[in-house]
Amino acid sequence: MGNDRLAAHAGLAQRGYQYVKAYGMGKLYRKAREHFGRNALERGYQEWMILNRPSESEKELQREHHFVQEPLISIVVPIYRTPEVFLREMIESVLNQTYGKLELCLADGSGEDDTAGTVICEYVEKDPRVRYQKLGSNLGIAGNTNAAVNMAEGEYVALLDHDDLLEEHALFEIVKWLQNHPETDMVYTDEDKVTFDSKTYFKPHFKPDFNRELLRSNNYICHLLTVKKDLLMEAGLYKEEFDGAQDYDLILRCSEKAKQIGHIPQVLYHWRSHTASTAANPGSKSYAYEAGRKAVEAHLKRMGEDAVVEPMDNPGFYRVNYRVQGNAKVSIVLMNVTSLKDLRRIIRAVSRHRSYGNFEILVLWNGPEKNKGILNFIKEHRQIPIKVVYCTSARNNFVTFSRLAEKMDSDYLLFLDGQIEKVSRGFLETFLGNAQRPYVGAVGGRVYDNSGRLVAGAKILDLKGLAGDAFEGLRFGYTGYFHKAVLQQNFHAVSGKAMMVRRTSFLQAGGFSEEVEDRYKDVDLCLKLEQLGLNNVYDPGVILLCQGRTLQKKKAQRTATVFRKKWKALLEQPDGYYNTNLSLESSDYRIREYP
Repeated sequence: MGNDRLAAHAGLAQRGYQYVKAYGMGKLYRKAREHFGRNALERGYQEWMILNRPSESEKELQREHHFVQEPLISIVVPIYRTPEVFLREMIESVLNQTYGKLELCLADGSGEDDTAGTVICEYVEKDPRVRYQKLGSNLGIAGNTNAAVNMAEGEYVALLDHDDLLEEHALFEIVKWLQNHPETDMVYTDEDKVTFDSKTYFKPHFKPDFNRELLRSNNYICHLLTVKKDLLMEAGLYKEEFDGAQDYDLILRCSEKAKQIGHIPQVLYHWRSHTASTAANPGSKSYAYEAGRKAVEAHLKRMGEDAVVEPMDNPGFYRVNYRVQGNAKVSIVLMNVTSLKDLRRIIRAVSRHRSYGNFEILVLWNGPEKNKGILNFIKEHRQIPIKVVYCTSARNNFVTFSRLAEKMDSDYLLFLDGQIEKVSRGFLETFLGNAQRPYVGAVGGRVYDNSGRLVAGAKILDLKGLAGDAFEGLRFGYTGYFHKAVLQQNFHAVSGKAMMVRRTSFLQAGGFSEEVEDRYKDVDLCLKLEQLGLNNVYDPGVILLCQGRTLQKKKAQRTATVFRKKWKALLEQPDGYYNTNLSLESSDYRIREYP
């Protein structure tokens, strides 16, 4: 164990050195600081996880329980020179399942090394559910896994790595889910990591329900994945050209054909962390990250998306840049502009980083300056098409614009808060590339105050009230829980401080609802777009900076009675783009405290 710890420290030092070479000491410092902060937030996780396990008496009841539908589940595992202790623990975690209608299909590509085969044969003799095939040679991880899948006779196939562990009630929970969701042909669970000695559980990954945009950014589904075998065969099994990211490629292909994808928000899979595994050392399989990029690229091509996939700073994470189609007209709608100073600042910011030409700026004006001052300002900026709509009060901005939108000739509307003072380069193209996709509703960016704290972006329903900002207060340069603050993904809503929407979709949704409280009008619009069958997208590739410090202590807000009543049914359900195990009192994705 001492040698393993030394190897782990050596691996950590090597990873740090490589990261500094690639990205610099500043980024490494932020990465390390955020890592230790995350560890502090997850202190006590092991006790939490153990307390949430079913008791021995509950597990006995599960063993005796009979479901209406009891499918055979084939757990497939590719074996390659697996250390005996890990192999035995993996096999026993399967055979001890409280749902017993299973088979364990083991395809062994260890070549002349018979160590694993000798261990497996012991279990074959004791339990007829264990099936074993010795392969003539190592076919690679894709080939070995395909051999295991071809052994499977079950209606569903569960994918398990050769040194990882299942919770005893994992299959029971999956079959329970299938009873209530018979159309499901893919289902996945939450997971965590376990130390090489199987004693310590850490780094829980509490996942959202199926999230296509997030899946294109990272293989967040990973483990434990159970797939209907018919779907698996139709998708075409594993492909050798994606070795290292073969599971990512397969999940993408299966997701394209699946009727329904389910998610069980329980930690049922333990990914073993040791010096050779990607769980402990992402650099141990650096070749896999290029394979992952190619897998996303191939997926987008099959889906008819015109996009470029780029690796991010963190290995195994990707950014999808959707190309702008045509020359659509964009109206940049400035809300809450209260002075010429505000207007000068935001015009300067937009002008500095604009590379897309077909746009106009529409100012919803409720400031004290006389009309002459505005006219002079427009004359000074003749190179930029600026229009001004006068509002008698800030409250009328939403109502005024919703009526005006019907008469406009623009294709897309980009709402920006009047306090914006800086925007990232190419922001219009990033917004537009996303918004042009026919199934996309609203697109939101991330907004920081001038102290470098995140103030707006994605919205989580029921967080800190009716809808709160994910990662509110996160420092600039930090990436958040499993890097989610910087990953493209779907959410129910995005902030109106930086939000683009197709004008026809805006009108079809009825624009901003006059009766809904102002601070929730953006969320309300997004939810109405969802009702039209559109998906809202958070794209952190757009970065905006507001003037002033906005994260000061907030005054108590009145209850938004109208919004709550209107969306009561949705608000009573857990936000599927979040996770029911995460806190609704804090925006940093810490574990929820239950009474």
